This record gives sequence, structure tokens and C-alpha cells, in this order.
Amino acid sequence: MTYIFRFIIVLFAMFFLKPNFSPAAQEIPKLSKLPIGERWFSISKNKEQTGYNRLDVRENGAGYEITVESGAKFSVLGFSREAVSWEKYQVNRDLSLKGFEVDEVINGKPMTLKGEVCLDGFRVSITSNGGTKEKILKAKGPVYPPPVINIYPLMNGGEAGKSFRVKMLDIEKVKIIGVKISVIGIDISPGGFQTVHMQNDLYTFVDNDIWVDLNGSTVKEAVSRANIITLAEDGNSVKKLLTTHPWLKRH
Repeated sequence: MTYIFRFIIVLFAMFFLKPNFSPAAQEIPKLSKLPIGERWFSISKNKEQTGYNRLDVRENGAGYEITVESGAKFSVLGFSREAVSWEKYQVNRDLSLKGFEVDEVINGKPMTLKGEVCLDGFRVSITSNGGTKEKILKAKGPVYPPPVINIYPLMNGGEAGKSFRVKMLDIEKVKIIGVKISVIGIDISPGGFQTVHMQNDLYTFVDNDIWVDLNGSTVKEAVSRANIITLAEDGNSVKKLLTTHPWLKRH
């Protein structure tokens, strides 16, 4: 998933306590590759759909090409937030990042990023406010893009009670951050199938809960105390939002 909505999540989370969860003991199968194809997600706040996310994963021989499109509009504690983004990531078979391109518009302000791996980390070109500058995002070891964070534990021997710490590219802050992912265990979805329940610490003050099916596809993400839910949907139902909110589409 994309993380351009972190500002909104933090504003909500400051006013709530963290929920408690009990780990399950079932065995979690290890995956060897990403699930291929297109998936759509709705983003809602207080049960009202206010955004969408489209994820498309393709094999490219040496690894994967991952494309993410998303848009959302929120009003939180008097702050209005409109965000649209298009992201493309080139990753290795182990999900580590090789290069990326990002176009995003947040509250009417556009920014374009282009980056590629280099000896010290990533060389990034940033275009905004009519100008372009370059910077090096320093990092030792592999760095991962946001769309693979949910599946990383399933490809690296995830089991209930186990935690992983990874370095992730934060496209909004244009920096590399540390993320902790904790495997809670196996849950049964409302549809009756098994999902792997995880949490990460992307959002200050509150955990982000994630449910991924045993094939590695995200089913749901929830910052429950903020009433913000990302839910896997049929593509046609999500596309209806784009007809009534045309600003959500990338132009």
C-alpha cells in the first residue's frame, strides 16, 4: 500500500490508546514469490469511501515491477487533505529496491521523484516548485518499497510472535526509515478463509493492523482507532468512485 496519508493517521492516533491482541499458534506457510496481477482497494473513513488504491505486480525477469496508483481526500480536526499518487518500483527477487519513479500531488502541490540504487544507498532526483535537485539517501543493506512491506514476513519465515525490522523508502518524506513488522498469527476472515494478522509501526502512537491471505495478497489494513480502513475490493466497485470524484485520477 502507499503511505501518503501518514499525516492524517497521526492526527487521529494521538487521541487514542493502542489496542491489545493475542497471538495465534498456527503454522504460517513461507512464500517464494509475490502474487502477480492487479488488485484494487477502497479507502474509507468512518465507513465512508473517500479514496482508492490500485496495485499491479508484474515479473520482469530479474525481479518485479510494482505499480501503485492511489487517491484520497480527508478532513481531520479542521485539516483538509487531498492526495493523489502514481508510483512505480523495480525490485529484486528478494523484494529489495533497485529503482523507482513517483508522481504525487498533495493539497495541490506536485512532486516528482526518480531514484536508483547506488554505492551509498539511493541517488534521488526531486522535482517540485519548478525546480529539480538531487540528493543521496544513505543506507546500508537492502531497502524495501512500501508495497512489499505486508508480504515481507511471509517470504522470510514469518511465524506467530516473530518480528522483523526493515528499512523502507518513505516517498512522502523522501527518506529511508526503519519499520518494525510483528506477526500476530492466523485469523479467520469474514469469508471463512485464513489470513495472517500482522502489525507495523508506520504510524506514531498506534499500530497499523494488516491481514494478508496465505497467497500473500493483502485483504485489509486498519487503523481502527482512527476509523480508517483499506479493504480489498472488486475493481468495478472501486472504479465507481473515480466517476464521481474525477480529481482522484492521475492526469
